[in-house]
Amino acid sequence: RLIPARSVVRLHPSPPIFYSRTLMLKELERKVLSTCKKFRLFPKNASVIVALSGGPDSVVLLHLLLTLKEELSLSSVKAVHVNHQLRGEESERDERFVRELCSQLGVELFVERVQVKPKGGESLEACARRLRYAVFEKVLKESGADRVALGHTASDLLETVLLNLTKGAGLKGLRGFLPRRGPFVRPLFEASREDVIAYLTERRLPCVIDSSNLLTDYHRNLLRHKVVPVLKSINRKVEEAVLRSCQTLRLLEDFVSSQLKPLLDKYLKEGRFSAPVKELSELHPYLLRELLIEAYRRLTGGALSAKKVEQLCSLLEKEGFKRLSLGRGVLAVLTQGRLELLPQERLESESFFHSVAKLPAQVDTPAGKLKFFLNKGEPIVGVQEFKEHGIIVRSRKPGDRLKLGGLTKPLKKFLSERKVPAYERDRLPLVEVGGEVVYLPGLFKRRWEGEGEFVGVEFEPKAESSHT
Repeated sequence: RLIPARSVVRLHPSPPIFYSRTLMLKELERKVLSTCKKFRLFPKNASVIVALSGGPDSVVLLHLLLTLKEELSLSSVKAVHVNHQLRGEESERDERFVRELCSQLGVELFVERVQVKPKGGESLEACARRLRYAVFEKVLKESGADRVALGHTASDLLETVLLNLTKGAGLKGLRGFLPRRGPFVRPLFEASREDVIAYLTERRLPCVIDSSNLLTDYHRNLLRHKVVPVLKSINRKVEEAVLRSCQTLRLLEDFVSSQLKPLLDKYLKEGRFSAPVKELSELHPYLLRELLIEAYRRLTGGALSAKKVEQLCSLLEKEGFKRLSLGRGVLAVLTQGRLELLPQERLESESFFHSVAKLPAQVDTPAGKLKFFLNKGEPIVGVQEFKEHGIIVRSRKPGDRLKLGGLTKPLKKFLSERKVPAYERDRLPLVEVGGEVVYLPGLFKRRWEGEGEFVGVEFEPKAESSHT
């Protein structure tokens, strides 16, 4: 025995296995081998780290990868254990067990202890998961390994899908977790919990049981102990049925992604999403919703709630200037027939005012840099007029007008005709000389036909400016 008997749990198969031990072992090994090759979980000569809790799934996973090391062309199999320190002596027992097990098997082990302290509205489980994956990524980087193998099974997938369904899930939620996500792989993806227990029993492998998994206080455990048995009474191979459904959903997800890519390339640039309302309205409603969800995810890294998605779609039916807070510092803005998703800070530009009395000079504005020179750049004013009045760089104000030939036009109307988004108008730098607006970068320059020395201007826009 690796550790005292009271700490080790030996499991017995249920339901009874009616075929030989040899066939059973080969079947599970073939299933895992097939999964690894089908989903290309491991590159050749990969170094793999097994996430080892000490429970049945992770113990079986470790033994299987050691057994199939040659067939999978693995260069090394190591393990990592995260002690969340949430269950007192039981957590210490798990760590001792894992250390003893890896010592017996000659497997290099990484152990990390974490303090689970949820942030904000984060649940204890979510916090533990976040910290656990942070440890996995740290060990992966420091060890130079290629993959982290997780012990999630088809039974876990079934529970995940059911759990997501109770919350109201989209395509991603209904297809559950993936066999591979970056460096994280799930070799037991197509194996059921019954497969694992049978393998564990026939191999007489020791393991430890997390007592919290037996409590129905947690939603996943409630599903596992109360709901799944009912489903199995209808179809004892319900995991296989869910695997088939999830495969179809993954294909559908790939198709939708292929349709989204050109749209995202077209509308999502330089940290903001901008698209004509007319073009968005012509999209299939499902594709439109997925586009907005993915655009928000790329801007913030977070998920857009179903309620916000509906509000965003409703915004497209309105007219004029409208705005909607989407959370995580992102606003949706409807303006000039376009829908914009952009950081809120870009809508909160403060008014600015700068005076230029000497040359050369540079003025930084929210939209970019204005540079003033003697006899260089776009001529905007003669030197004598500059000496008399100087130059003012400022944001717009009510009543501003532009001289166009022999007439004047309100600046507000001019900008509207040029389709400058309402939220960008306060960021525009106006160059004023003697009370007259003489220059708007990329939009307007007072005609100057003077001779002799002049003051010229150059404008260097910020990357996000769209009016230049």
